[in-house]
Amino acid sequence: MSLTDNINKDFLAFFEQHKIKKNSKFLIGVSGGSDSMALLDIGVKAGLKISVANVNYQLRNEESERESLIVKQYCLDNKLNFYSKEAEINPIKNIQNEAREIRYQFFNDLLEENKLDYILTAHHQNDNHETFIFNALKGNGIGSLKGIPEKNGIILRPLLQFTKTQLLMHVQENKIKFRTDSSNLTSKYERNFIRNEVFQRLSNKFPKFEQGLTNSINFLKEDYSLLNQLVEKIIHPQLEKRENHTLINFNNNIPKQTWFHFFKKFGFNYSQINNWVESNSQSGKFIESSTHRISKDRENWILSKKINVKKNDKIFHIGKNETIKTPIKITNHLCKTFSLEKSNKNVEYFNFSKLDFPLKLRKWKSGDKIQPLGMKGSKKVSDILIDFKISILEKENIYVLESNNDIIWIIGILINDKYKVDNNCSIYCKVVYQEN
Repeated sequence: MSLTDNINKDFLAFFEQHKIKKNSKFLIGVSGGSDSMALLDIGVKAGLKISVANVNYQLRNEESERESLIVKQYCLDNKLNFYSKEAEINPIKNIQNEAREIRYQFFNDLLEENKLDYILTAHHQNDNHETFIFNALKGNGIGSLKGIPEKNGIILRPLLQFTKTQLLMHVQENKIKFRTDSSNLTSKYERNFIRNEVFQRLSNKFPKFEQGLTNSINFLKEDYSLLNQLVEKIIHPQLEKRENHTLINFNNNIPKQTWFHFFKKFGFNYSQINNWVESNSQSGKFIESSTHRISKDRENWILSKKINVKKNDKIFHIGKNETIKTPIKITNHLCKTFSLEKSNKNVEYFNFSKLDFPLKLRKWKSGDKIQPLGMKGSKKVSDILIDFKISILEKENIYVLESNNDIIWIIGILINDKYKVDNNCSIYCKVVYQEN
């Protein structure tokens, strides 16, 4: 069996292992270098439904143009959909990071426009080795040392099982044209330095170092999987799933490192969790990752998805006998009789003669005050919310109803004593809040 046959067999096994249908639609990012051209050719020989994306960053003038032409010609010869993009890199930013952002934005746009299923990238075993060394030198933990994931959502890396040498042999055996990116030959970039100088010296001293690194990465991957299982087993009893958040009972006997390994999947870093656990923050304090928030609510923590909502100072007006549905559903109507519905916190009656229409509806804010029913003096709304044990998340969705710039109702909680019905009241205003 030839090298090509062996590669093709192992390549297809990747899709079976990850339960990915072979008739899915794949997008391959192809630069024109040996790695991506090998991936493209292997994919074609495996019978995949392939579209090709090529980005010309215009950093190497004619060299970049020639690479794009190689990719385009291969696509023409094999009747593949070819999509190209010319982009300009901002020299002020990190060139490699900037290129990656441009590339993946282009890929994701193509996926959406053409209803494709997956993105294939040409990362191989040697890339895994570089990433391992790079992250180790940066002082990163086991999560970064376990290597590049074979599958990350819609991004697939089926070549991680092959070495750079194997891929070069494939393109040579099949006479596939490719070009070598001249920027890869310079060691000014950190990864190039590791590849061109560190690995070269390691190879001279330890001829089998690549297999050793591969074995180490595989062991770390298995250890990492076991670690996550143990962390889940320890943390799970402390969790209470709620409708839109998770209530966490903090147990001081659980090590900080365990809390970190649990929270890092929600985007939190070690420093954040370390400081959070040690600080014993006051109720109302919180920290955020790019996607989630951890807040302190009395003796518990609340883990919730981060909602990037701009401060809402908008005021909504409600006329007599009117219903509004936005931002919440509120109905009011005038009546000559009333019945106290003590069991329903969302229905209240007010003395119509003291109201000034239209009523105003808005979210509560810091500094708001109200004279609670049965009290003579005023009290801060924030203190009332604490008294009623309103959680941090619930506080963000508390609305108040105003008349004459005076809060008459903290909706669903309590009314203003000055606007209550009494024996002298002949017309009542019934206000109903309907929860979704």
